[in-house]
Amino acid sequence: MLESISWQEFISTIAILIVGYYLISVLSFYSAEIGNIFKQKKLNLTFSKPTGDQNDSNESNELMGGVRYESPEQQNVPREEQIEVDELVIASLTETEESIAVSFEDSPEGKLTQTVSTLYDEIKSLIEIISSETKEECVTLFQTLLSNYPQLTGTGSQEVINRFIHDQCKKHCEFQVELNEINSWWPQLEIHKK
Repeated sequence: MLESISWQEFISTIAILIVGYYLISVLSFYSAEIGNIFKQKKLNLTFSKPTGDQNDSNESNELMGGVRYESPEQQNVPREEQIEVDELVIASLTETEESIAVSFEDSPEGKLTQTVSTLYDEIKSLIEIISSETKEECVTLFQTLLSNYPQLTGTGSQEVINRFIHDQCKKHCEFQVELNEINSWWPQLEIHKK
């Protein structure tokens, strides 16, 4: 039975079946879109003349052409524009002064932020190194590290850094440390009376 079918008949039958399958699939899935394409062509042919409902200046017609609508309901578009309060930009009428560009890094707050950021990175690196060391060795290493940052002693950043060290030791080290113990690792402020 299979010997009676030639390769040419087989290939043409398979090709017809594949084309039929894809044709039916496309029509079933995209019938609405295909219908819209033909409807738009009919509407464009019937409504190709620009309407005079809206005021257009000659300049805009010459520049961009007339307005074309997809459906007759869109012909009367309201000209009111609604803007949210957040979108309003109010410009002052006074002359603007030249602004002096001051980089954040040069300000005292910028230097403090940069110093704290550097200390955080060093603490993370130190924690990775000392996670398996003894508590005494770790205390010595932290005291050495914190002695490089005496400008942070007594500031609000010191408490934040203490909590960060405490949390990192809790997560990665085999020993436990208390916050008041970490506070004693910082160099003591020397107050000179003049």
